[in-house]
Amino acid sequence: MIFKRNNTHVNLLHFGLEISKSPMANKCWLRKTLIAGLLAILMFELYYPAAHQAQTPDEANHILSGVRSWKFGDFGTNPEHPPLAKLVAALPLLRYPCPPLQPYTYYFKSENFKTGAEFLYSHDADFMLLRARMLVSVFSLGLAIIVLQAGTEMFCSRVGILALALYVFDPNLLAHGSLVTTDMAVTCLYFGSTYAFYRWCVKRTFGRLAFVGAVAGLTLAAKHSGLFVIPMLSLLAVIEMVCSRYHDKPNRLFSKAMNMTAGLVLIITIAFGTLWGVYGFRYTSRPNGMTMFPSLGEYITKLQNPIVSAAISVASTWHIMPEAYLYGIADIASAMKRDPMYLFGQDFATGHWFYFPAVFAIKTTLGMLGLLAIALFLRGLRQSQYSRAICFLVIPPSLYFCACLCSAMNLGVRHILPIYPFLHVLAAATASMLIQKGGAQKVIAIILLTAHIVSSILSFPHYIPYANEASGGDSNTFRLLSDSNSDWGQGLREVKQYLEMNGIRDCWFAHYGMNVNPSYYNIPCRPLPEAMNHMYNLGLPMVPETIEGTILVSGSEADGFFWGPGDLNPYAQFLHHCPDAIIADSILVFRGTFHVPELAAYSHLSLAKTLATSQQWDLSLRQVQIALELSPKLSEAYVVQSRILNAMNRRREAESAFRQALDLADTDNPEYVYPRILHIPVEYLH
Repeated sequence: MIFKRNNTHVNLLHFGLEISKSPMANKCWLRKTLIAGLLAILMFELYYPAAHQAQTPDEANHILSGVRSWKFGDFGTNPEHPPLAKLVAALPLLRYPCPPLQPYTYYFKSENFKTGAEFLYSHDADFMLLRARMLVSVFSLGLAIIVLQAGTEMFCSRVGILALALYVFDPNLLAHGSLVTTDMAVTCLYFGSTYAFYRWCVKRTFGRLAFVGAVAGLTLAAKHSGLFVIPMLSLLAVIEMVCSRYHDKPNRLFSKAMNMTAGLVLIITIAFGTLWGVYGFRYTSRPNGMTMFPSLGEYITKLQNPIVSAAISVASTWHIMPEAYLYGIADIASAMKRDPMYLFGQDFATGHWFYFPAVFAIKTTLGMLGLLAIALFLRGLRQSQYSRAICFLVIPPSLYFCACLCSAMNLGVRHILPIYPFLHVLAAATASMLIQKGGAQKVIAIILLTAHIVSSILSFPHYIPYANEASGGDSNTFRLLSDSNSDWGQGLREVKQYLEMNGIRDCWFAHYGMNVNPSYYNIPCRPLPEAMNHMYNLGLPMVPETIEGTILVSGSEADGFFWGPGDLNPYAQFLHHCPDAIIADSILVFRGTFHVPELAAYSHLSLAKTLATSQQWDLSLRQVQIALELSPKLSEAYVVQSRILNAMNRRREAESAFRQALDLADTDNPEYVYPRILHIPVEYLH
């Protein structure tokens, strides 16, 4: 017996060694190693920018909103975005004391941006920002795993790994993967909802169905564009029912259709229940009887679309959705025709349908574009065994992209990020089939995959201003695109390093990033006016008519994105000068003496507004007059002058000043000027 046991032990050991040497075991080991390596690379790619980039304009506001939601149950701070990502990001920051809740006294956006910055910079801003960014990165890591699983289940393990590789080296997802915004959250959950619904269609169990509903609800709570998950799932359900006609017997079609309909209704019910759960099952935005300013009722009366206004009103009356969620929808609807657009060096007062196709062509790697182009003609993807997978990979991003074309909110590639995971899996399936065919097709696939990876590596760590090689590369992005596509205020650390390396102390800086003080990063430059601070009336620094020394100008300030074209842009001369250097592919450096009367005019106009709020009418009027002497075509100055004169009971002069503003608006980019001057009360003209 002893001999037999020892012999058995030897045989089992020999058998185990043979298994470990088998091709199957080696493939499994290699697959796990590749996955672990790609995930490790992704974690580094997310951590490094998170630790080295300065705050982008929205992050402080999101962080304060999340902390207040946890501590006070307040969803009225930053209501234009649902709370899910903000709640996740704020979890490690709950020990920090935040400003107490106060009734709103002026426009909620201006107040929240200002309070958010005060909260962040009254503590260790870098440490808080890093912790929040690392936690919100769970959406990026989670999406990586979902992409891997989806590619593997829909096709094969090789497709899953290739899809993961395409995802890990996608510059656009890396640019926003660790920022405290809502973009990666909705990207993760929109794709996750689709994949969960795919799995339920393959095997219909109640557990899988409930999971679809929960993920869809989280998609709604991630960003308002997550609302498209409802029509997307509905459309996929209809296609599933239509396709079942060709595979099932007629007597089963009705029962399957009823089953699908009932499942979809249950999914939507669970989704809305999840959304309400994120808002604490409370309708009102603010706790303790506090109200929004303006109120939801007042806000929707300003909407130009009567259908949207009526829908929000009905949803509010019947409490179909939380008040803060409806407030956010109203805010998006109000901004549809209000936000400007910058594309190919030209400013537009409103968005246009061709913006996102152009952005996609500029910001997507050439390797990805090549694989997607091949996918259109690849016969292998048309095989019946892949029909369901292709349907689930094509319809959801197409629906989302078409909705973005109609949105007119053309602010960045981040608004179409949810289409990319679908395209990664589709491109990976294309590459896998080309590799399987061998020969020249395999070489083409390897070249395109390599081009994608190399292009991403070369842009490290400045992923935000990424542009593919055909568009001129990262350093040319500011000439083509603006805002979160180019300079979103992330380059302050690089500015500090540049100034220290060159021993520069005498400098001026036009930084892009509301309420972010460059002095926090020990940047010695004197500030220049910023467009967003001007837009939200947050005050501008005083600037002389002539400045000299080293001038640093953000690409998003130079292009006039929020200022406007031509004479409306006080930084236009810098856009047309060749910079002496470019920092972080986004901040332009000039040396010399520059005449900037328009900047000085905006400075005096801002001071006039500040003095007017304290009813120092004479001093305020004098500042307006100085602004007009510096820039006689500044229509906004005439409007402010009109308001001041009206407050001083000089009605005839007030009316004359306002007429001058209207005359200027008629001749100087009226599509830009009118929205700026007509929001100012002019009831004294009636």
